[in-house]
Amino acid sequence: MDRSTQWLELPPITQGIKPNRLLIFLPGESSAELFTPVAIAWQLKFPSAICIILQPPLRNSLWWGKGHSRRDAAPACAREVARNVQHHQQAFGLLASQTALIGFSQGGTVALELARRTRPELDADATCLDLPVCSIVVAYAAQLARPLSARESVVCSVHLIHGDLDHRVPSIYGQQAYKSLKAAGADVTLDLLADSTHTIGQDGVIVGTMRAMQSIFRGRRKGQVPTLH
Repeated sequence: MDRSTQWLELPPITQGIKPNRLLIFLPGESSAELFTPVAIAWQLKFPSAICIILQPPLRNSLWWGKGHSRRDAAPACAREVARNVQHHQQAFGLLASQTALIGFSQGGTVALELARRTRPELDADATCLDLPVCSIVVAYAAQLARPLSARESVVCSVHLIHGDLDHRVPSIYGQQAYKSLKAAGADVTLDLLADSTHTIGQDGVIVGTMRAMQSIFRGRRKGQVPTLH
């Protein structure tokens, strides 16, 4: 990984083609290098996708300092990630509708920030992003950084995945996020993985990729232009 750019790039498994999907991975408490097996496992389901694994900016691969009380830093992290995502979309000629964010722990919380925006008919909120940067968010072991307000909407499909034995970020946070997102009218799912801790195992990859594919194919049935994966 080039430390000056702070990301790791995995080219499509299917060689000789232009990438038709962008998968952005946001690790939490894990470096981009250590998160590579998860990205590869996802890419096996999306062989025509290009994968970008972003390196969390702080020591110990954190997005912000330890502790739940520091989640107020998540919106600023999300704005920086949004600029990074848009850079890669322009570089590869891909759209937000072809982009999925996959985040874990703090990275999952940052991904959830990127799913929300101020309702266009209301006054602009400086803490929210103006334009969506993705169509799908898959957030493992995540929690909302802050409550959703009545002025906000959720601009993409959100899939929450949480281990029921996660003691670092207990599953109650995933349940709370689900209820808040659902109340805001989001297209959201929650999967609690039995006997799973604070990690992404094979079951987590299977459920996450399945949920992402469901969103893609559901979009096709609504008459959107299909994007092969």
